Amino acid sequence: MFQRYLWKLLPKSQRSFLLDRLSVVDRQVVNKAMSANVRFPDPFKAHSCLFIHVPKCAGSSISSALFNGWTPGHLPLYWYEQQFPEQFASSFKFAFVRDPLERAYSAYTYLKASGDAYRRDLPAKALMDSYRDFDDLIYRWLDPDNVRRQLHFAPQSDFITSSLGHLALDFIGYQERIESDFRTVCEKIGVDQQLPHLNHSALRNPAPAKDFCTARTRRLVRRVYQRDYELLGYE
Repeated sequence: MFQRYLWKLLPKSQRSFLLDRLSVVDRQVVNKAMSANVRFPDPFKAHSCLFIHVPKCAGSSISSALFNGWTPGHLPLYWYEQQFPEQFASSFKFAFVRDPLERAYSAYTYLKASGDAYRRDLPAKALMDSYRDFDDLIYRWLDPDNVRRQLHFAPQSDFITSSLGHLALDFIGYQERIESDFRTVCEKIGVDQQLPHLNHSALRNPAPAKDFCTARTRRLVRRVYQRDYELLGYE
């Protein structure tokens, strides 16, 4: 409460200045911590679980199936660990992840297709539109600093690691085997649900990204997301 009071005392320009120097994930944490709505979500309580929604890893579909359409946003694991230590310790903690190259391409096509229905994504759409194609985006924009300023491109490891930088999840589901891994989650939390498919981009090439992007693109993505590749077991 006292922290929120001090934060509100700062002029808006100073708050913006400080937030702009944080990664997009850490910025969300600060905004949430300084809001008046800091409590462990009721949908998580109902299932004794904690779901970390990594952008562009089927999180909207999973939330729709498990939580009746409610979505937790994209708060990282360490936020819950620090704010709700008791619930964190007792909850079944899970997330879904994806091959970093496929996820980057999915973020690109999703943002390019964003229109008035996704007003919050319009600045990101403008960014995507400023590049000729996916390869051009990777060549000229993708670097460790830029990806941490755009939510849909932020490294997956920034969302799913603890305050000490470790994986502290009970289960990691993989998009590549989403149906079977989703069934595993349902069994763990005691529900029987079907997984819908939401937020599919009509612009997306149905072929795997590695089949049509250049070797240079694959190499650059591998370099920028090196920790994701290593931490999540992708090659």
